[in-house]
Amino acid sequence: MIVFSNQRLGPAAEVLVSSDVAAAMLRSTAEAARPLAEGRWEYECVLWLEDRSRRVGAEGEAGLDVGEIAWTPDHFERQKSFVTAAIQRAALGSEHARALSLWARQVGAHPRESVVVGRRWRWAVEASSI
Repeated sequence: MIVFSNQRLGPAAEVLVSSDVAAAMLRSTAEAARPLAEGRWEYECVLWLEDRSRRVGAEGEAGLDVGEIAWTPDHFERQKSFVTAAIQRAALGSEHARALSLWARQVGAHPRESVVVGRRWRWAVEASSI
């Protein structure tokens, strides 16, 4: 099982899904985000979501926390809107719409003061050349 979480919101906001559902959620969000991407951060976000979709459920990958996204303080609200819009777009017609909607709420509720300055995307070893 995979946990989508937002540590700032606590365990009550967690979304628990199977590895297959988590992979599908991440993959569909990446697909929905791709046509919306305009800047470097947004394209990197798409690649990161695709990377996470491939390794979800792998050894040591028990979940995804909203804080793992490489938010930047100066563009946080725009970035949060981009990710939330992509998740909501992915939910349209998806068999995982409820889980995607709950995940979108986690992202939307993420507070700006939780942004870690200098956070970088964490890639799988094979994706480190991206």
